[in-house]
Amino acid sequence: MTFLLPWGLLGLVAIPLILLLYILKQKREKLTVSSLVLWQQVLRDMQARTPWQKLRNNLLMFLQILAALLITLALAGLALQLFKGEKESVILVLDTSLSMSATDTQPTRLEAAKKDALQYVKDLPNESRTTVVTIGREANVLLYASTSTDEAARSIQAIETTNSYMDPAKAEELLLSLKKQDQQASIVLFGDQPITVGNETIQFSNYERQKNNLALIRFNHTRSKDLISAMSILRNQGDTDAEASVSLYADGEFLDSQRVEVKAMQTQTVWWQGIPPTIAELHCVIDTKDILEADNHAYDTILSNDPVKVLLVTRGNYFLEKIFSLIQGVELVRTLPEEVTEYKGFDLYILDGTIPEKLPADGNIVLFAPEQNSLFPVGDWMDTPAVQPVEHAIFKYLDKLSFSIGRTRIMEKPSWAETVMEANGNPIIMDGRVQNTRVLIFGFNLYETDLPLKSEFPVLISNILTEYSPGSGNAISGVLSGDAIRFSLQPDTQSAKVYLPGGETVSVAPPIPPEPFLRTDSPGLYRLEQKKADGTVNTAFTVNLPDEWQMESGRAGASAQEAEAGVSIPVQKSAFPLTLPLLALATLILLLEWWIYANRNYV
Repeated sequence: MTFLLPWGLLGLVAIPLILLLYILKQKREKLTVSSLVLWQQVLRDMQARTPWQKLRNNLLMFLQILAALLITLALAGLALQLFKGEKESVILVLDTSLSMSATDTQPTRLEAAKKDALQYVKDLPNESRTTVVTIGREANVLLYASTSTDEAARSIQAIETTNSYMDPAKAEELLLSLKKQDQQASIVLFGDQPITVGNETIQFSNYERQKNNLALIRFNHTRSKDLISAMSILRNQGDTDAEASVSLYADGEFLDSQRVEVKAMQTQTVWWQGIPPTIAELHCVIDTKDILEADNHAYDTILSNDPVKVLLVTRGNYFLEKIFSLIQGVELVRTLPEEVTEYKGFDLYILDGTIPEKLPADGNIVLFAPEQNSLFPVGDWMDTPAVQPVEHAIFKYLDKLSFSIGRTRIMEKPSWAETVMEANGNPIIMDGRVQNTRVLIFGFNLYETDLPLKSEFPVLISNILTEYSPGSGNAISGVLSGDAIRFSLQPDTQSAKVYLPGGETVSVAPPIPPEPFLRTDSPGLYRLEQKKADGTVNTAFTVNLPDEWQMESGRAGASAQEAEAGVSIPVQKSAFPLTLPLLALATLILLLEWWIYANRNYV
C-alpha cells in the first residue's frame, strides 16, 4: 500500500471532532417519578463514568467514524502498490517544445510532466537503468543508463521549456540509436503529442487538455517611398472559431488596435496602414489571453532607407549592370578598371574580370572570371557541365535551380577560402575572407552561362546583395528562436557586441570573423553594435517564435511516411488507486447510518 497524496491524511482530524461532538451532546428526557431516593446511587455511577459513558454502544457514532476514515484514505490517495518485479531499463523522454509551456494543465504542461516523470522513476524497481532524454528542436541525452534514482531526479528537475518546435525526425533518430544499444529498454514519453520511433511501442502520457490557442505566426512590413505598411498573420490552432483583440505598438508606444475573428484551424491576415516613416521598431500583440502567452507576441524592425552603394567594375557586362540597376534601394556606379583611382566608399564591389593590387577596406567583394592575381592561383579555362545549387546563402530559395556553364577558370583554392561549388575537382565558386573582407569568387563569366536567362537569376543576385553588403540593413532578418546567426561584420570593424532583449550585452568580436551567435532563445528586439575607427554602427534585428504548429505537423507527417508507425499506449502505472472503491464504501456506510437513525426505536 502507498499514499499518492499524503497531505490528504489531514482529514483524520475529523475523527476526534466526531468524538467531541458526541461527548458534548446533551441527551436527556424529562420523566415524572415518585421519589429521587432510589436514583442517588445511579447518579453516582453515571458521574463516575462520564464522559465516556456517552460513547458506549453508540452504533451511529462508530459508523460515522468509519465513514470519515474511509473518506480520509480516499483523499490521501490510498493505492495498491503493484509488484515491482526485477530491475528494468527505461528511456524517459520529455518534450521541451514551446507548447509544453501551455497552462491548460496546471501549472504548465511541462511541470506536470516532470512531476509524473519523477514519480515514475521513484516507483521503478531497485537498480533499474534510467536514461533521460529531452526532445525539442534538438534531441539531447541528459543522463544515460544510470541506476541512481537521485541522479535521474536531478536531471528531470533541471529540464526547462524552449521557445522552439519539436523535431520528430531528430527525436526518432536519437531514440532508435539508444534503443539499438539496449534492446530491452522501454520508451516512456511525457509530452503533448505522440511521436514515431520505428515500429517500437511507446508509453505515452499526454498533457494536452485543450487546443484553443491563437498564435502570431508571421509579422513583417513593407516600405513604399515614405509609407510603411505591416502585416500580421494569426493562426487558430483550436477546433472552434475564435475572436481576439490585436494591438500594434511602435517604438514602445501604442499605435493601433483591431478586433479579429479567426476560423477554426485557419489563418487570418491583419493589415496595419499609415505607420509613420520615422518608426524603427514594431511589436504586435494578441491582447486576448489564452493557454500560451509566448506566441501572442511578434516583433519587426524597420529597415534603413539608406541606399546600398555598389561599385561595378566591368568592361561591359550588360547582365550585371541591368540587374543591379533594377533592384530598389541600390545606388549603382559603373566604371572601367582603368578609370578607378581608389577603391573606397562603397558597401559592395563587383569586379568583373579584374582584381586590384590592394583590396578595398570598407566593403566586401564579388569576383567574376578572375585574372591572375596575388590572392590565389588562376590557370587556363576548362569546359564545365551543367551544375546544381548547393547549401549556401547565395542559393537560398533556389533548390530547383540548374544552369549550364560554358567554361570556367581553373583555380586553386587558397587557405582562406572554402569551395562552394566544384566540377571535376576544380572550384567553380569559392567563398572566403581576407582579413575582415568577405570575398565571393565565381570562376566564370555570366555571359558564358544560361544563368541570366533563368527566372531565378534576380533571386540569386538579391541573395548576394543581402549576404555580402552588411551595411544594407538587410543582413540580419528572419531569425527564429534557437537559430544560430553568422554576423557579417563590416570590413573595418574592430569589436562588436549584441544587446539582448533583457538588456544584457554579449561580446561577439573579437575574434574576427566572429563565431556563430547562439543566444537567440528569447524572442524580442536585439541590437548589434559594431565599433570602428571612425565611429559606431548599430543594426537592430528581431528574433521571433517559429510557427510550431506547422513545423511539427510537417515533420511528423514526413516521418510517418518514411517508417512504419509504432504503437503508443498509456503510461503503465505502478500503483492502483483505491479512491473510487473507498468513496463508494463510505457512501454505503453513510446511507446505513441514516437508515438506522431514521428507524431508531425510543423505549
